[in-house]
Amino acid sequence: MGIFSSIDQMGGEFSSPINLALGMFDGVHMGHQEVLKASAGRARDCNGKSVAFTFPAHPASYLRPDLAPPLLMNPEQKARMLHSYGVDHVIMRDFDEELSQIQAADFPTFLLERIPSLVGLSVGKNFRFGRGRDGDSAYLKEIGDKLGMLVTVVDSRTMEGTTVSSSRIRKALGSGEIKKVNEMLGRDYRIYGQVLPGKQMGRTIGFPTMNLLWNPESFPAYGVYAGMVKNVTIGSILPAVANYGIRPTVENDIGIPKLEIHVLKDLDICNWKYGSDLEMSLNEFIRPEMKFKSVDDLRIQIKRDREIAQKLDLRF
Repeated sequence: MGIFSSIDQMGGEFSSPINLALGMFDGVHMGHQEVLKASAGRARDCNGKSVAFTFPAHPASYLRPDLAPPLLMNPEQKARMLHSYGVDHVIMRDFDEELSQIQAADFPTFLLERIPSLVGLSVGKNFRFGRGRDGDSAYLKEIGDKLGMLVTVVDSRTMEGTTVSSSRIRKALGSGEIKKVNEMLGRDYRIYGQVLPGKQMGRTIGFPTMNLLWNPESFPAYGVYAGMVKNVTIGSILPAVANYGIRPTVENDIGIPKLEIHVLKDLDICNWKYGSDLEMSLNEFIRPEMKFKSVDDLRIQIKRDREIAQKLDLRF
């Protein structure tokens, strides 16, 4: 499995028949997964390779920076997730002047000239391409037929009668609707980060926490979540509660939001250290962040949060 920043970097990998899955794939949600599975299936049919062609940043960040949406994933996380759904390689190409000027009618030829072994494309029904986003999936299929290239158009996935999309997931995430987020993703939303030293205030009130280095573009609603946390460094997985927000009860100034994880087990027993790489799934939203009158009130609420989490069916 490889990750390439341009088509040219793939070199000899193009000796096999190639099926390209095209899209931004932010979040790699259940709709994206169908496109990836279709591409992998087409590649198997011709003893070839499936390749996801995508971008590290949203094209809008080049075309209309003020309107670029915050992303659900960074490029590394997206590449890892794309591989997990069956593609052999990922081309993570910057969207630039060259791509922005390609007319829709010329785009398939642009790909064929650079990938002589290209035999097929897989896209979602709402896929748009070409200068000004003039081309749609139906037009791509029409051109593909003329070029002798199989274009597979995958129907959109829906939930509650509405198309699943990255923008819809962002909205649900910001509203604390983590169950809806997970349903649209087709898996649990996950946080990745490294344990950093903190003020150890949680330990002084009986609930030690780990501070995580995590600063996503698209972030969840401030509040308390329950889930499972994996220490990637040593491999153990434990139930936990996480607080994401500005900690108004204990912080004097309103600054950058922080993520604190309290494992439902003695951290001294776990032996989880600063610098450990963690991955946490968010299964349930327990409550929004709030400011308490005193640290004692905060301690009481944390105890309640912990008790709620212990009764939940948490998973990783």
